[in-house]
Amino acid sequence: MNTSQWLKKKVMDYKRFVMTLLIMSTYLYIGTLISLYEYGTKAYLFLYPVIGIALLTAFIMTLKIRKWKRQLIED
Repeated sequence: MNTSQWLKKKVMDYKRFVMTLLIMSTYLYIGTLISLYEYGTKAYLFLYPVIGIALLTAFIMTLKIRKWKRQLIED
């Protein structure tokens, strides 16, 4: 397998993982809203850092994907 094929597969894998992180963050955020309004607990405070880390990771991975796509176009 040459480098461009390997890079294409890696880009596709990262795209799938970014989508997974975004979906997970959405579910966690909906869970915080439910716990806030339905149960009145403070458990949502523990989920906000997890949501933030997941979104930050997705953003960083998106930047890497853009860099690798530019690399593929140049080759």
